[in-house]
Amino acid sequence: MRKNIAPHTIIFGVIAVAVVAGVIYALFPKTAAGETVISASGRNTHGQLGNYSTGGTSSMIDISEKVSQAAAGFDHALVLTEKGTVYAWGDNTYGQVGIDSAKGIVSGPQKIEGLPLITEISAGFRHSMALDADGNVWVWGNNIAGQLGTGDRGDRRKPVKISLPDTASGISAGHRFSLVTLDNEKVYGWGAKCKQDTKRTFAELLQLIGQSATGISYYVDANADPSSSDTQELCEFQGFVAVSSLTPVEIPELAGSTQIAAGFGHVLALQADGTVKSKGCNAYGQLGYPTADIVPAETIPGLTDIVEVAASTRHSLALDAQGKVWAWGADNSGQLGKDLGNLEGVFEPEAVAGLPAIASIAAGHDFSLALDEEGRVWAWGVNKNNQAPGIAATDYNSTPMLTNLSNESQIIAGGAFILAY
Repeated sequence: MRKNIAPHTIIFGVIAVAVVAGVIYALFPKTAAGETVISASGRNTHGQLGNYSTGGTSSMIDISEKVSQAAAGFDHALVLTEKGTVYAWGDNTYGQVGIDSAKGIVSGPQKIEGLPLITEISAGFRHSMALDADGNVWVWGNNIAGQLGTGDRGDRRKPVKISLPDTASGISAGHRFSLVTLDNEKVYGWGAKCKQDTKRTFAELLQLIGQSATGISYYVDANADPSSSDTQELCEFQGFVAVSSLTPVEIPELAGSTQIAAGFGHVLALQADGTVKSKGCNAYGQLGYPTADIVPAETIPGLTDIVEVAASTRHSLALDAQGKVWAWGADNSGQLGKDLGNLEGVFEPEAVAGLPAIASIAAGHDFSLALDEEGRVWAWGVNKNNQAPGIAATDYNSTPMLTNLSNESQIIAGGAFILAY
């Protein structure tokens, strides 16, 4: 039986991916008969709002088919329809929109040609992934660190199929790395050509990244060669889940994970027993361990009965079966709901106060989201570009507050935007 990995990518969604991870815009799909209308809000400098311009702070996007999933990278978005087709828009500098065009900005939804029937999508920092109905994985976008798994570092402006040892059941794109779960429950990863993971003290890590407001998110140019002597130390610092290959390699300690969320330099892996493993960089405590060292995958102490995880640039979230949200990592913008106001971070998960029973979570770049059981969306952390509508624009908000979004059933966050439908 095929198990899907939830598409949380910071960030960039991070990141998670989540990342884990997109940045500073929001997308809110609402379905109608035979179509989906997406409400978008926030920054639009790269056409993130899909309104066929780079202006405005909100828009309504009509997708002529029902949307089954949405994903977001740093400044681009993907949409998967119930018919298995994929649409994309936003920043296309590295081909991450996937329409075989060198146009740097694609400001409205475009159908990606050349893909078979797709069942899952995931967006990384500046690359994209898709899983087809036969268990094949397709990739496109930036490839400087080998995050496409094609065996080289050349960008791809249209989808290409990569080689895997078995059929895939789930995908997750992070900052400059990618992960896939196979039908045999093994996990493979690729990207970020690092020689090794280097353990460092918290003080040493702070010397590398500084206490600037940007921190790890902008410390390295996205297109810097991570194997060069100038960036090797940084690459070791970030960890990148200990993946050191331009092609897929097995990560044995993550085998059997039921959900994987890829962030900027760390990964959260939900286990069948409700515990969570994490792996990668821990400079801000985003792994949930009481140490700043980069460590191999270990079970996060104190988390039990977890049903969902989310990873962003430098903080992490988990949701338990009772509807309680747990947060850890950096809290410079209030994204943990702790009112700490610093990058030093929380190294052990703590419950977020002020929320009702929650049904789903998402982590963006320095902000967090929660969908309650009544379909309302809550947000806390940075909101300076109005990515959380109905909440005053601010650089810092440590109190979960209701947005003006209601009657939603799913939420997804990229670097600093959300998807809800």
